[in-house]
Amino acid sequence: MLAFFNYLFYSNDFIPHGHCYLWKTGLVWLHIISDATIALAYYSIPLLLIYFISKRKDVPFNGVFLLFGAFILACGTGHLMEIWTLWHPDYWVAGALKALTAIISIYTAFALIYLIPQALTLPSPAQLEAINKTLASEIVERKQAEAKLQTAQKFIHSVIQAMPVAVFVKDATDLRFVLCNPAAEELVGASADKILGKTDYDLFPKQEADLFTKKDKEALTSKKVIEIPEEIVHPKSAETHILHIKKTPILDAQGEPKYLLVIREDITDRKQVQAALTASEAKFRSLVENANDAIYSMTLDGIFTYLSPNFKDMFGYEISEFVGQSFLAIIHPEDVPPCIAFLNNIAQTAKKQAGLEVRVKHKDGTYAWITSNTSPVIDTNGQVVGFQGIIRDITEHKQAEAQLKQQAIELEQTLKELQTTQLQLIQNEKMSSLGQLVAGVAHEINNPVNFIYGNLTHAHNYIHELLNLLQIYRISYPNPVQEIQTQIQAIDLDFLIEDLPKLLSSMEIGAERIREIVASLRTFSRLDEAELKPTDIHQGIDSTLMILDHRLKSKTNYPQVEIIKNYGNLPLVECYAGQLNQVFMNILVNALDALEYSLIQGKITHNKPQIRISTQQLDAKQIVIRIIDNGCGIPEQIRQRLFDPFFTTKPVGKGTGLGLSISYQIITERHGGSLQCISSPNQGAEFIIQIPIAQPNK
Repeated sequence: MLAFFNYLFYSNDFIPHGHCYLWKTGLVWLHIISDATIALAYYSIPLLLIYFISKRKDVPFNGVFLLFGAFILACGTGHLMEIWTLWHPDYWVAGALKALTAIISIYTAFALIYLIPQALTLPSPAQLEAINKTLASEIVERKQAEAKLQTAQKFIHSVIQAMPVAVFVKDATDLRFVLCNPAAEELVGASADKILGKTDYDLFPKQEADLFTKKDKEALTSKKVIEIPEEIVHPKSAETHILHIKKTPILDAQGEPKYLLVIREDITDRKQVQAALTASEAKFRSLVENANDAIYSMTLDGIFTYLSPNFKDMFGYEISEFVGQSFLAIIHPEDVPPCIAFLNNIAQTAKKQAGLEVRVKHKDGTYAWITSNTSPVIDTNGQVVGFQGIIRDITEHKQAEAQLKQQAIELEQTLKELQTTQLQLIQNEKMSSLGQLVAGVAHEINNPVNFIYGNLTHAHNYIHELLNLLQIYRISYPNPVQEIQTQIQAIDLDFLIEDLPKLLSSMEIGAERIREIVASLRTFSRLDEAELKPTDIHQGIDSTLMILDHRLKSKTNYPQVEIIKNYGNLPLVECYAGQLNQVFMNILVNALDALEYSLIQGKITHNKPQIRISTQQLDAKQIVIRIIDNGCGIPEQIRQRLFDPFFTTKPVGKGTGLGLSISYQIITERHGGSLQCISSPNQGAEFIIQIPIAQPNK
């Protein structure tokens, strides 16, 4: 180390720097004065920086200031070495000083590179001025806030004094009372001057004071609110009071407890009411849980806010699934409108409603019937804000009711069927008796008529021969005896000879008519055709018209009914001929009744009653028969019930209301066809019978 310093200050081989200036006085003094002035300035700058830093410790980047000071100090020392080397050639020392200056400058430069981005973030003077203005404004606001705080403190103090609950404030250090309100004085039974400055041990028994102090310290240590119940005996009334105590630590700016706020509220009455309410709720809960009905409450929008446990037992849903949900989700879609109308009525009238019956969906997807008694929930302003009510499952009742109703319907239907069957049997028996009577009469008449009709030919021949013989006698004996001439005149022989053949012809025509009537009666009765049999439909219609011939003829004030036949080319139709003739009879009788009624009422202005009968083969399987009258027609309300059993518009005693009903059954059920009526007022009526040509296997 010593050798290094000897080498560093070795200068025997060098000449002073002044020789370079040739020791010219002016030049030498120029360098001396310049270097000395620069060195003085360089030395003064670090001193000023150090002074500035010492006075402004809040200035950032102090390290950079020190680096600048060291750099400038090294530069100043370098200028002093320039003066020194004018006479002393210690160039190694000067070089070392320059090297030190270079190291410091490089370090300073790197430090600046690192700090420049941070320095750029520093506020500008304008920003600093704005900040200063903001700070000044905040100071003003803070003073105003402090003034308001003082006002608020006074207000809070007045509020505390007016509070109905007991309020104490304790010092956090020694737990002495520093504030109390009149309610606190009343609770303790002492005035404020006897409370303030005291502790709990001065006012309460030791056991109570120990508990209070323990809870005070717990609140101050945890810095949290502590709530405890307390029972005390009032010093004046000697009554036991239940208190609710809340201890709240009041913290200072550093977050440490400074005071303890203690609020003691007398909740004796509230506890008694709460106990009574708890007992009532327990009783209510017991009733709700043990009842078979479900209780609910919901908002005005139909959102459930409460459902009793029976709701789950009744419908299978968890209570949590529907509290907060709309009741419409489980109502049958068809029952939603009446349900909404029911609730709207309650909301508008603010009155209890009962009797709503709707279907509610179970969790398994099935529906059950319920009835609901619903009451409005009314707020203090008298406005309906919701609904509450009781739900009862009436599914079994509904099922029983439906079953009874169905049984009643079935019994009523059975009764109607029995009545219909009875009357049908009577009608059939009448028709059967009529058929037997007609057949019997036809049979009894048929034999003598055939006898008469068969002998008329012989009688005609015999008389013709006798008349021929008589004529021969008159020619052969032109002059008979007087007795014969007298008899000829008495019997008017010429007239008898002329009229007798006519008489026989008339008798023959009458017998033929009787035979035709008998044939029609036999055709109509069809006693020998009770089963399905190919039948000539036209023959059945004609036989029916033959029987009704007496109603077709004119009477007093009643013209003859014109029958217009428009028969088509029909094949033999497989049918129950006797029953089909019964249908023709019923329809034609109704047509004749309608025409008679129309004539009486004067509704046929042309006074020409007509019945048109047409037949037609529709296709290979169907025929149609149309029976049309030109009467007054049938009103629509009557036409719709025309084929109902026991329905009739005729006076009592003139109709049973079964004729068309039986006809409808014969056509539709027995023959698999159709029977319909087309009519309109004053346009007559048309009955259309459509039956198959061949019946399927019966």
